[in-house]
Amino acid sequence: MADKSNREVKISVSHLKKNFDDLEVLKDISADIHEGEVVVVIGPSGSGKSTFLRCMNKLEKISGGKVLVDGLDITAKSTDINAVRENIGMVFQHFNLFPHMTVLQNLMLAPVELKKAGKADAYETAKKMLDKVGMLEKAGAYPSQLSGGQKQRVAIARALCMHPNIMLFDEPTS
Repeated sequence: MADKSNREVKISVSHLKKNFDDLEVLKDISADIHEGEVVVVIGPSGSGKSTFLRCMNKLEKISGGKVLVDGLDITAKSTDINAVRENIGMVFQHFNLFPHMTVLQNLMLAPVELKKAGKADAYETAKKMLDKVGMLEKAGAYPSQLSGGQKQRVAIARALCMHPNIMLFDEPTS
């Protein structure tokens, strides 16, 4: 295994706990994820893998412990979680593409609305990312016209359009 001592810690999870009412899903999880590191979380269905990922960008309310992303404590009330999320790409299990928008429109939406990118720049970035995942020819298609694997590649391209520092994949091989 490569020496991690010279690489920055991107995500630090300390004693993470997540409860849904009386059900404790995540029990005292601690881990450091370093820059350039690829981490895979494997477990049976219902074991908390998706919940763990969703806690790393505070899409789930954390019951206990701390999560630091690039040194910022996302569990602190003073942290602007939306600013943190601008640097975290997330590919969801069900892709969450807008069905009424073309592939290209899906990719351009967040950069234009959230990062205030110009439409021309967002268009060029979207085309580049679609090409990167082998989906450029589907730019004008709607999600209903795509296979599951194609939707997944579009969701990956959409996340990459935000130029994230961190990528989270929920069920990346589904």
